[in-house]
Amino acid sequence: MFIKGEDYNFLTYNIFIILYVLGCVDGKSSLKDHRKLSFLIDFVSDDKLIDVIENSFENDNQQINEIDRELLNQSFTNSLLRIKTINQLVFTLTNENYLILTDKKLEKLNISLNKKNVSSDFLRGKLFDIERNNAKRLKSIIQRISIIDIKNMLDQLYFKHGVLNEQLIN
Repeated sequence: MFIKGEDYNFLTYNIFIILYVLGCVDGKSSLKDHRKLSFLIDFVSDDKLIDVIENSFENDNQQINEIDRELLNQSFTNSLLRIKTINQLVFTLTNENYLILTDKKLEKLNISLNKKNVSSDFLRGKLFDIERNNAKRLKSIIQRISIIDIKNMLDQLYFKHGVLNEQLIN
């Protein structure tokens, strides 16, 4: 038994897939602000969250129903609780040469996947088709997701859908 949001293997493979699908590889392009990973992991690992956001965008950002709002609220809360774990994991994966640190500004790290140290079978294999497809869907819904700042990303994923901004991320 494990807690999905705290399992390092679960978090690691999702980080690799997110960076790979977003094109943040080999230092050529990077994910601006590693803290975004904590929030993106929920969307990549749960297609229901992608459906909520996708439906909202297709319906001209109309108000979402209470059940969907609660699903987003739970995701937001879980993601906030996961940020410290993601910080630790990013430093560990950087020290192990799986991630490349491209820029460091206070608590905001820009990172990319060191593709040569991750098996192409892992990145392209069938085992993670669902996560890759979810990441592709999210990338098509939220334009420039790898480079927008965390506030804009959170606004598009949560706040404009009624999730309260109780814990502002700077």
